[in-house]
Amino acid sequence: MTTTATAPVTNEPAPKTQIEIIRAHLMTGATITTWDAYRLYQITSLAQRIHNLRDTGLLIQSEMVNHNDKRFSVYWLDEQTLLESELSNSEVS
Repeated sequence: MTTTATAPVTNEPAPKTQIEIIRAHLMTGATITTWDAYRLYQITSLAQRIHNLRDTGLLIQSEMVNHNDKRFSVYWLDEQTLLESELSNSEVS
């Protein structure tokens, strides 16, 4: 007898991509660091996801920070980008 495995059928939405997760985080107005991305979302390649988002035209600000003898980037969206996004979303609704 031959059997084949099939994936269970559920009504749950498909998981978001890492890019969608990081974009949604930034759209809240919050900053994000590599540690935040890992701690909150288990994303280990934040710099690459930021690069992907910038390639789509999203204007992401960044700054190198030194803290506890560690150097890392902090990423955020400026207020103008957030306002433009909010306006375009309200026009669609």
